[in-house]
Amino acid sequence: MRQVRDIMSAAPVCMAPGESVSAAARAMKQHGIGTVLVLTDGRLSGLVTDRDITVRVLAENRDPRTTLIGDICSSEPVVLGPDDDLAEASRLVRDRAVRRIPVLRDGTPVGVVSIGDLALERDAGARA
Repeated sequence: MRQVRDIMSAAPVCMAPGESVSAAARAMKQHGIGTVLVLTDGRLSGLVTDRDITVRVLAENRDPRTTLIGDICSSEPVVLGPDDDLAEASRLVRDRAVRRIPVLRDGTPVGVVSIGDLALERDAGARA
């Protein structure tokens, strides 16, 4: 059985809640990602996505230079462990209607698994 560790994007980009939305957007562009994990005292406190920036900042005419990611991030995100199986990841995506799930080992972020990662894995399995 394949595990989350087999398909997750490792080394997630993490930022403090006091960072600006502009800084998060620049990090997303630099790393070619759509999610930044928000850490408070080294622990996951939320996540901010490119969609959050669009809907909660730009669509509301908020200034991305002064709006803080801690003010717009999704708090209490669904999480997985690297040893969880892919069926659990797929179930969470379906049941909780999320597109990206942080992966934690002993409370520390080690990756992110996305709906795209799961789709690619499913397609690879269908071809095998």
